[in-house]
Amino acid sequence: MGARGGPADRGVSGAASAMRRKIKQGIKTAGECAVLPLFLLLVLAVCLPWLGVRRKVAGQPGKPKIIWGPTPIINISTNAAADRLNGYQSDTLIYRPYYVTDEFTYNLERWWRVKPLALLIPWAVFLWAVLRYDIFQLYFDGGFLNRTIGKRLEMPLLKLLGKKVIVSAYGADVRVERVTRALGTYNCCRDCTQRLVACICDERKAARNLAHVRHYADLTLSMGDMIEYTPGSRNDVFYWAIDLKKWPFVGVSLASSPVKVVHAPNHAQFKGTRYLVECVAQLQKEGYAVELILVQGLRNDEAMEHYKQADIVADQFLIGWHGNFAVEAMALGKPVIAYIRKPEDYLPKGIECPIVSANPDSLKQSLITLIENPQLRYDLGVRGRRYVEQVFSLQHVGERMDRLYRQLQRGATVMEAAR
Repeated sequence: MGARGGPADRGVSGAASAMRRKIKQGIKTAGECAVLPLFLLLVLAVCLPWLGVRRKVAGQPGKPKIIWGPTPIINISTNAAADRLNGYQSDTLIYRPYYVTDEFTYNLERWWRVKPLALLIPWAVFLWAVLRYDIFQLYFDGGFLNRTIGKRLEMPLLKLLGKKVIVSAYGADVRVERVTRALGTYNCCRDCTQRLVACICDERKAARNLAHVRHYADLTLSMGDMIEYTPGSRNDVFYWAIDLKKWPFVGVSLASSPVKVVHAPNHAQFKGTRYLVECVAQLQKEGYAVELILVQGLRNDEAMEHYKQADIVADQFLIGWHGNFAVEAMALGKPVIAYIRKPEDYLPKGIECPIVSANPDSLKQSLITLIENPQLRYDLGVRGRRYVEQVFSLQHVGERMDRLYRQLQRGATVMEAAR
């Protein structure tokens, strides 16, 4: 018999926990099987004829209504705001946010916590959304039925109901291990200990998902390193809109000592946080006046205050593409270090991107160059703000999306450049 709290007890506890999960999943699946026939009846006998009648009565369609979700990343909120600049009704709906925020139009977390309601919510949301919206902006990890047995039915039903579907990549929803490792020595699988958890990883599963999406979606969008996993996608839209009124230019001081290097270590394994920590420690030992500030677990407004104090913002050194954090930092006028694996393929054409590209081999020297040159830091910050204004502002993202929407509505091809 194992000692109290010993390996035997932990083994029994783990088995019991696994059994409880299986029972809960079985109950959920049984409930969904009971709901599915009624759901399909409502789609085919109510929604389909109603939408057909409404189109005939309405005649010439007006501006389409757009829904983003349910992946709870902040970009869907800013992208919806970009849509609204061009006169669209554009809303966001999520089931549960990653953090406390009021940025989304519809946040169903309060009701999602009630288990019986959580079973019904996805089906009800789908029925509500198809009666209200014309364009569905989704991600590769699925739509409103994503975590139900109806996941594979969602896009076929949307097409049957005459909806336009745009599917975009955000990273973890498309990255697979084999392709990632083939990109080179430095990649986001290098230090990963969360296989099949942090990203989709499995190539066969991802291939089936990609084939399904490409068959039904009117358009797929990708950018940066994500284009490696999404053949056939549009890669020129750069759909990470940012509200520059909320991210004002502050620039950097020319007389900072120590020089503050700010880094957000969420997903530290994929960003290469340990390489940054090691580099800064080495520089401090060599006598450089430099300080590393790790920003995590803070509200957005608290985190922004740290970003505003930065002299250098260090984004990531493994993935091969910058994150939204880099966009926010450049908007503030901060010089950014991030590893851009294939700038000629990943970055916008004809627009200078001032990101200092560095992987673990070149990170230390890149830091030294910026630490020793305050004027360079300031100049890169100014150029970074200009870059974000040209590429990621609400106005420019909204204009590119507006062109896509108008092309979709008139049935034109959308594979030519949007910029």
